[in-house]
Parts: sequence; structure tokens; C-alpha cells
Amino acid sequence: MKLFRWDVPCRASLVFSLFLSPAAMYTYKIDCMGDKVAEAGNEILALQDGFILLLLFILFAAVLPPFVRLCLTMPRSSEKSRGRRLFWPAFFFMAFWQLPFLLALYPAPGMNDTLFMMENPLYGGVQFPWLYSLVYGYGALLGKHLLGSREPVIFLLSLGQLFLYAYGLTRIVFHVKERQGEVPALLLYFYFTFLPMVGNYGIAAVRDGLFSLALAGCMVFMAEETGGRGTSIFWSLSLLSLMLLRSNGFFIAAMVMLVSLVLQKRSRKEAVLFLLAAALAFVPGKAILSYHDWQPLFQESMAIPLQQMGRVLVMGGSRSEETIELMNHLLPEEKWKKDYSPATVDFVKWDDDFKRNDLNREKGAFLLAWLDTGIRNPGLYMEGWMTETYALWNLDPLDHGVQSRFGWALSDENTKHMVPSDNDMLALGDFPMPFGLKSFLGNYTYSGSHFLGSGLCLWITLFFCLLFYCGGKKDLIPAALPLLANTLTLLVSTPASAVFRYSFAYVLGLPLLFILFLYGNGEDEKHR
Repeated sequence: MKLFRWDVPCRASLVFSLFLSPAAMYTYKIDCMGDKVAEAGNEILALQDGFILLLLFILFAAVLPPFVRLCLTMPRSSEKSRGRRLFWPAFFFMAFWQLPFLLALYPAPGMNDTLFMMENPLYGGVQFPWLYSLVYGYGALLGKHLLGSREPVIFLLSLGQLFLYAYGLTRIVFHVKERQGEVPALLLYFYFTFLPMVGNYGIAAVRDGLFSLALAGCMVFMAEETGGRGTSIFWSLSLLSLMLLRSNGFFIAAMVMLVSLVLQKRSRKEAVLFLLAAALAFVPGKAILSYHDWQPLFQESMAIPLQQMGRVLVMGGSRSEETIELMNHLLPEEKWKKDYSPATVDFVKWDDDFKRNDLNREKGAFLLAWLDTGIRNPGLYMEGWMTETYALWNLDPLDHGVQSRFGWALSDENTKHMVPSDNDMLALGDFPMPFGLKSFLGNYTYSGSHFLGSGLCLWITLFFCLLFYCGGKKDLIPAALPLLANTLTLLVSTPASAVFRYSFAYVLGLPLLFILFLYGNGEDEKHR
């Protein structure tokens, strides 16, 4: 047996190790530094890091190839199973299994963003895509006007969302059954039904569950060389959902559509449907903003530039007089230093004194100041990006527990004085049921909702791509694209990387990649 083989797993692992090494190195370093990361004089990047990076690269380059070869012995042949005889019973069981948890948190668990939409259905479009804000906003107003409480309408909307969510997940399960067999489909069904976090996002009045379902749907389509009957419609609905539910949805949908057209030779019909979906997603929102003479908040897309400039200020980096004046105008320097947090720029951009409307008017001046400051301080800019996006790429094993699950019931009483910190707390609803049962159900869906860290999920996703490449299943790599595209957009503009709901798609998507690895037949494999 050769100790060294210059084969595909070896070469691919070298490339993988090149990126994994700095992730491991700076995960350890930033975790060890703790709060000192925010103190002047404590730089993250140092010349002596190079030696440790080299040692880590050699270690990973030695360990990964045999591990990859071992993993490549795991795949087994698929046993396709046609028929959807049990589809409706499976769907109804999945949906009704979550109903008691929804009732325990009646009318629905949610967060301060949901409350903002409920109270500002039109103005919510300044910060969020228009559809969810209008539905929950005017639904809440209708309930308040007709019934004296918005709770019944919010409950019905969340119940409808739960049924749509369960239907989509059940469709994915039966797709797996038809392509990969009954065993993986059954395991996936149990996972979707009984994992507390999956159900928690189904009952919560937030967009992230449906958005992640749309991403999982795109993964299913991207794993197929050609679609079956009706595929174009469901493909277009998935892309439309991405664009309607999250601000970064358009960029993800565009990347997925472009790759699909180039690599999978999708038809022109699907490209036209994508353009129609994009128009449907954007035109109504733009019309609402234009009618009221509102502008989207520029600060929402400038999270990382704001964080980078804030780090330069706090660390005492070089800035021009114009930049100093501009930053001091947006927020006084003392407040900028007080609000600065390496992990999120939210404390700065949501400070009551932050002049967000002036930032909207001075976009060009801000971008020029950002570019000039970056040229003067490339190291600090890199550190600013690393700390702002830290949770998206680090190797910490578990999620940070920041907006990773939802337990604050949006009852009329609970929302009277709701604050952002309540997003990560449990508050039971007011549906009449025995308190002991209600407490058990609320704790089960809230406290039981944990998952791997989003950064570790990224590396697991990339590792699956490595296995697809080395195992003769290169045509399955696009199945991971929706997850990677979502993370890429977050790496460019995330306001707070530790907020796990932005990365919840991994919870639905990683099992699909695992099933594709074990049971998927790539085109390269078929022609062997």
C-alpha cells in the first residue's frame, strides 16, 4: 500500500487545504482573543501567522486524501421507488405534528422584524421585500379592526405558512423516494418531521423557513440534468420565492439561473419565466416606495463597509480629513467607538443618532471615503471583514444561539413592549391549554432547536463538493450552489453573521447533499 498517491483526491485535497488552513487558524486565534479583538493595538493578522498556516496546510494535506478515499467507499446504488400513494397522509402528519407547538406559542412565535411589519405594512418595504410585510401587516390591521385583536389573523397566516412549508418538504421527500429510494426518503421524512429546529421555522412568523425551503427546492432542481413535467413552473416559483422573501434573494436566484443555463442547458422558456418572476418580485415594491417617495435604506447593503471603516476608527488607522468629517457627521466619534462590536455593525447603524437618511443622500461620497480608507488600511479592512463575517466561515461546532430559533409568542400582551433582545427568549402564548403542557411544548420547540455552526456547515458543504468531484459525480456539484450562493451574498453584505436564521437553509440542505453523495448517480459514474 502506497503512503503517497498523486491522484485526484490528493490534488483536490491540496486545494481544499489551502482554504481550510486559514479558517482553522483564525477560528482559534479570534476565539482566544475574545473581547480583545475590539481593542486598539490587538491586531488579528500578523507575519508570524505564516509559519502556523504552513504547518496546518501540511497537516490537512496529509490527512484529507486518505479520509476522502475512505469516504468514497461509502456510496451505494439507489433503488428508485415510483408512486406517491402515501403523499397526502405524510403531508398531513408532518403539518399536524407541529400544530400543538404553534398553539403553545399562539398566535405564532416571531421577532421584532415581524412586529415592525405588522405595525408598518407599507413602510416595511424600505427594509424588507414587500410581500411578507404587506401580508402580515394588513392581516394584523384587519384582525385588530374586525376582531379587536390581531392574534386570530396572525395565527391563520402562520398556520397557512406551516401547511405550505410541510407540503414543500413532503414534495422533496417524495422526490428523493423516486430518485434515490425509500430508505433515504424515509430517513429524510423523519428528520424533517421530528427535528425541533425544522418545525420551529415552520411555525414561526418569519420569512426564513419559506426562504430556506425555496433554496432546498432549487437544490433538488439543480441536481437534475433535465426536469420532468411541470418542472419549469416549480423552478420559477422557487426562484420567485427567493426574490420575494429576502433582500439577497435576487442575487442568489440570478446566480442559480445563470449556472443552470450554462451548465445544464436549461431552456429559453425558463429564462423568460425567471425574468417575469424578477419583475413580479420588484415592480410592486418599487411602486410602493416611489408612490410614497421612500428610499430603501442604503445602510442595509453597506454593513461590511461600515464595519470596516468603524474598525479603522477604533484601531486608530489612517483616515483623510474628509473621511473623518463624513464619519463624524453620520455618527459622533465617541458613539461610534462605544457602539463598535467586531461581530456586528447593527449597534452602529441602528443607533438613534446615526444619520441614515443623510447616508442615503451621500452614497457617492461614502463609497469614495470607504475606498480611500481601504487603500490606506488594507490589513484593518481585512480584519473588519473577518470579524463581521466570522460566524459564516469559522469552524466552531455549534450555532451561536443568536436568532437561531423562535419562542416569543406574538400575542397582543407580549408585543406591547417587545425589544430586539426578546428575539432570543421564550414567551408562551395565551391559547387556553394546561400550563404544564404549554410549557413543555414551548420549551421543546424552542430549547430543542440547535444545529451546527453556520461556518462549519459551509465547510461541510464544500467537502461534499470535494467528494462529488473526486467520486465521479461532478454534475451533482451544482446541487450545492443554492447554499453556497446564499453564503456568498452574506459574506459580501451580512449585518450580523452570528444570526443563524440567515443560514438556516443548511439545516434543510445538508441532508440532501448527504443523500446525493450516498445514493446519487452522476453522469461520470453512469458512463463508466
